Amino acid sequence: MALFQYSALSPNGKKTIGLINADTLELAKEQLRRQKVLVTKLALYKKQPRDQTLSPPLLLNLTRDLHVLLRAGLPLYDSLLTLQEKYYRTKAHSLLLNLCDQVKEGQHLSEALGHYPRIFDDVYIAMIRAGEESGSLTESFEELSKLIARAQGLKKKITTAMIYPIFLGSFCLVVIGALLFFLIPSMQELFEGRSLHPLTQTVLSLSSFLNENAFWIFSCCGLIFLLFTFYMKQKSGKLFRQKLALSIPVIERLTTEAVMTRFCRVVSVLLRGGVSLLDALKLAKLVMQHHQFEEVISKAEVKVVEGKKLSEELEKSPLIPHLVIRMMAIAEESGNMAKMMQHVSEIYEEDLERSLNRLTSFLQPVILLFLGLVVAVILLSVLLPLTDVSSMIQ
Repeated sequence: MALFQYSALSPNGKKTIGLINADTLELAKEQLRRQKVLVTKLALYKKQPRDQTLSPPLLLNLTRDLHVLLRAGLPLYDSLLTLQEKYYRTKAHSLLLNLCDQVKEGQHLSEALGHYPRIFDDVYIAMIRAGEESGSLTESFEELSKLIARAQGLKKKITTAMIYPIFLGSFCLVVIGALLFFLIPSMQELFEGRSLHPLTQTVLSLSSFLNENAFWIFSCCGLIFLLFTFYMKQKSGKLFRQKLALSIPVIERLTTEAVMTRFCRVVSVLLRGGVSLLDALKLAKLVMQHHQFEEVISKAEVKVVEGKKLSEELEKSPLIPHLVIRMMAIAEESGNMAKMMQHVSEIYEEDLERSLNRLTSFLQPVILLFLGLVVAVILLSVLLPLTDVSSMIQ
């Protein structure tokens, strides 16, 4: 039996798009005629590869829409069919059609989502599975939409905070390069045969060296950049970057706040969704995106299985902040871990935002001051000989 995709008009003129199973194209047409619809398009449906991806904003919108439709009382299959019409001209269209097909065949939604690991991560699938088992699928989609929105918001805050310092740094390099590659060489003839100040001689020598070896300098810089980028994408490079981040006080604080925000938020969402604490830890450590923190959670998992308290095990690591440990200990006593982890994630998200604002507020004047000093030195090296020349003329 084959799967066909069709477009049709219902008796009241409403356009419908969907999938239908039939042995042949003619049998598919016959089935649609029995449904009293006017077929406008009918073709064999080609399933899209399961390694496709969706952009984070599209995934967020899709999750929100599923929550709204399920909350309105539509069955899951009808919700998926409705959304595939809305997302007809997007990458989500083929995904939704595939999900419709799999759900219609009797698969659980969590099982169907598992076929697309590049779109739906383990946390997403675990939340859907927990919702299916507890009969609260609508609430699972609501929690997931909040989780994805906050994760995207956090990423946007970090990116936005670093854009201006990076722009200033790039502008600084462009200005210095323009002075050394264009301004200074154009004035070298003016200084030939004259006794120059050591500062002027140094700047002229540097400019001459850069211009004479520009090809090799840019080639080496490009090669180093490519090798560095390749290394940083490898596992060893990621581990080096993470260890380096923890060795720099300012970066270490930002890293800890970001990791704790993600970890506590996911633990909270999973626990509210009905996932056990042990499973929540296994899934939450996947979003930490930091090997050393993941190792701490992995060691704590083993002890939790043995009956030890999570807070006591995390206290053994210097990486976990005292606030997290203290709040966990209180939650273990009160039995309200989900709510407490939500509060902790909110605290660290606010701390992270303040830390980013302080860092950017510090970097901006520092970069501008550095640019001003370098430009002042270069201009001074040019003005010193000109001052001597004007004195001789007088």
